[in-house]
Amino acid sequence: MPRSFSLQRNMIPFLKYRYRGERVDCPVCGSADRLTAATFDRRLKPLRTVVCEDCGLFYTDPMPTEAELARYYADEYRADYQFAFRRPRANHVRKKEHEADRRVRDILAHAGRDRRRTLDFGCGSGELVRRLAAEGHAATGLEPGRSFSSFAAAQGREFGSVRIDGGTWREADYAPRSFDVITAYHVLEHLREPVAALRRIREWLADDGRLFLEVPNLQGYPLKCFEHFHFAHVLGFSRDNLLLAAHRAGFTEIAELAPTSWVLRKTLPGDPPPAIDPAATARKNIAEYVRPVPWGAYALHHIGRMRRLRAAVRDIVARPARFERQVAETGRAPTVERR
Repeated sequence: MPRSFSLQRNMIPFLKYRYRGERVDCPVCGSADRLTAATFDRRLKPLRTVVCEDCGLFYTDPMPTEAELARYYADEYRADYQFAFRRPRANHVRKKEHEADRRVRDILAHAGRDRRRTLDFGCGSGELVRRLAAEGHAATGLEPGRSFSSFAAAQGREFGSVRIDGGTWREADYAPRSFDVITAYHVLEHLREPVAALRRIREWLADDGRLFLEVPNLQGYPLKCFEHFHFAHVLGFSRDNLLLAAHRAGFTEIAELAPTSWVLRKTLPGDPPPAIDPAATARKNIAEYVRPVPWGAYALHHIGRMRRLRAAVRDIVARPARFERQVAETGRAPTVERR
């Protein structure tokens, strides 16, 4: 199916996504017990999301296969969810630059200011990689999306210490203990095998290294309903099932930055067991999500979100002229300031 037709299909309500998938047990705890949390996603497209009765993880059922996810993230995801067809939009770059500033402050606070070998796992358009390079680190990014990895590589050429690799985490071939700091910001929810991915990250991390792991918090939304589910996020985490995945992969928490944002290190012999209660998370998620939400409440909740839609339209139609002109003339977007 041509890419343009597939993208159009993804936007049409009540029309199924183009994937077959397969039935899997809970990707974090392995339980086969699940309850249906939603049968539609936020686009009003048929998409079944279930919640694990043992750890409270949300996941897509049937789960897309590895090949289906690889194809989607390589060619469709950025255009499908961010309207970025050839390169990131100006609004996206500005937002990610602000996020990179905040994240670098966290990294410096918890990993020190010495020069490090860093990997941004799922680096997108590369703002954090460039920001880390500006701080003097040997910065690497891994990104499966073809258009964004190309953009990140082009933007990073002025930094001799920047490396951008395309492809999936399964295709990456880094040597053991290659990195002192690995960041995985809003990536794990896109992966069908989170524990296996974290174990691969553990192999790449130095023995005294630090992992900065962050995902959306499905308990952090005021309205609990289908609006938080969509095809790109095959997993939905809460605090305890995220830490359960990390511990199963061989990590121990050092610092909590938010309920689903953590600084982790490799687990050592004698480390105490994690202070988590996945069963309580499951009970809470089931109680809050496995119930109908009145359409009136859903509609009222979204009135304020019209601002976001207007901003997106304005960015697409009115604002990109200066940004697009600079990219066209110089081959690169505005870069972060060296420090």
